[in-house]
Amino acid sequence: MDHLPTSCDALIIDRNPIHRHLLCALLEQMGYQVVAVPEPPEKALSYRFAMMDIDECENFEQQIARTQSDIPIIGLVSHEKYDQPCLNAGAAATLIRPVRADQIFAVLQSLNVSASLQTPPIDIDRIMTRVSGRKQILKKMVDIFTEELPDQIAALHRAIDQQSPEDLRQAAHALKGSVANFDASAAYEAAFALEQMGKSNNLNQAPATCQTLEHELSAVQNALKELTLSF
Repeated sequence: MDHLPTSCDALIIDRNPIHRHLLCALLEQMGYQVVAVPEPPEKALSYRFAMMDIDECENFEQQIARTQSDIPIIGLVSHEKYDQPCLNAGAAATLIRPVRADQIFAVLQSLNVSASLQTPPIDIDRIMTRVSGRKQILKKMVDIFTEELPDQIAALHRAIDQQSPEDLRQAAHALKGSVANFDASAAYEAAFALEQMGKSNNLNQAPATCQTLEHELSAVQNALKELTLSF
């Protein structure tokens, strides 16, 4: 592991290569810089949080002590019965494998661990390629998006206020499709997380995630306005 960088956002320690690949892919899609290894690295490495495979056959405290004690450790466990022992041993949170993107998003949000390098709210090159460089097509798309957005956000709020998972799933799915047209990755991920919450009938993190989504949508709107004004 001599090729490891000296710093990253997230350190993943998991013996299972499939688990490592999934976690790495999901976190990178959310904008995090990730190092994924099967064992704790020997060389010093600066990171903002770690996800660590907790083997129930070993001592929880010993495993968590292998990492920096002042950095949030998210324990990766195989069953919910290991949640509390892992938390008692010093983990900041736990995730049950196999993990889902919405679960990761909710945990990181609760720990207030954002990606250190913020990606642009929209991908202008991909947008212009999608419309074959035709600015009038894009302008009309932006007009429709801007007109529909207030009603879409209101639908999210109604679903959350009424505690209706199916309505939340539908509203988040529609909004996810809208922002996908503008390659707005952060807004897409937040909408996707809400959609998954609706599917799983668990709306505990929905209000906070909706707030994050609205923040990202505001950035998307500003970026699209700036882009269309430059035509």
